[in-house]
Amino acid sequence: MKFNVAADNYHSIRPGYPSVIFEDIRVQCKIGPRSRLLEIGAGSGIATVELAKFGGRIVAIEPSFDLAAIAREQTGKFTNVEIIEETFESFQATDRFDAIMAFTVFHWLNEAVKYQKVLDLLDDSGSLVLVWNSFFQDDSLVTSEVNNAYREFFPDIYTEKPTVADVNKETLAKLNHREQEVIANPLFRQVFLKKYSTTYNYDDQTYPKLLNTFPKIAQVEESKRSKFFEHISEIIKKYGTISVPVLTTLIICQKRGFPI
Repeated sequence: MKFNVAADNYHSIRPGYPSVIFEDIRVQCKIGPRSRLLEIGAGSGIATVELAKFGGRIVAIEPSFDLAAIAREQTGKFTNVEIIEETFESFQATDRFDAIMAFTVFHWLNEAVKYQKVLDLLDDSGSLVLVWNSFFQDDSLVTSEVNNAYREFFPDIYTEKPTVADVNKETLAKLNHREQEVIANPLFRQVFLKKYSTTYNYDDQTYPKLLNTFPKIAQVEESKRSKFFEHISEIIKKYGTISVPVLTTLIICQKRGFPI
C-alpha cells in the first residue's frame, strides 16, 4: 500500500494503540534503557513515540518519504530514536536487536524473507513483537447507510452490498490467517498473546479521512473518492457520529531453541 498520498490523514486520524499494550510489551520483552529495538514500518511514528519512552535505542524503518518526515518530527525530542527511510527487505545492520517490532505492517512484508531476516537481526534471546489493529463494524443504522454507499459508488469493488456480519467475518478471517501464519512458522514460537478492544468515534469531517487511509478506498480515482466522501459526510451528519470498534492483537515470539 502507498501511504504517501494520505500521510497527513494517516497520522492525524488513524487510531493508535492502547497505552496498556506498551507496558505489556515492556514487561514481557524485559525492555530497559540499554535495550536495542528495531521497528519495522514506523509510519508516522504513532507507536515509535511510545516505544521511545522506554529509554532504549530505537532504529525505526519507514519506506515512505512523507510518513518518515512526520515520524522524524514526532520523535524529534527523543535522542534515542533514529528514523531510516528504507524498506525492511533492504535494511542492513551489524547490530543485533533485543526486540524487533511491527505495528499493523508485518503482513505487507515479503513472506518469503521476513521471518528469516528477523531471525538474522534478532539477538538469540530477543523477541519478535507483532501488533495488528483490526477494524470491525457495529450494528447501527449509520453503519448500514455507509455500507450502502460503498455499493452505490464503487460497484466494481463492492459487487454486493457489504453487510456488518460479512465485513466482520472477513476482518476476523484476515486476523486468524495472520495468527496462524505466525504459529505455523518454524523459526519462531509464540510466547504471549493478548487482545485489546477499543471503540473510536468519528464525525462527518474525520470519518472520511479515516476511510482515505484504507487500501480499497485509497486506490480509487480522486474525483470518485471526493464524491463518495461528500456523501459519507452527509450520512454521518444525520447521526452525529459513527463508532468504529477496533481489536488490537499483540503477539510476542521468540526464536525456537532458546528458553523463554
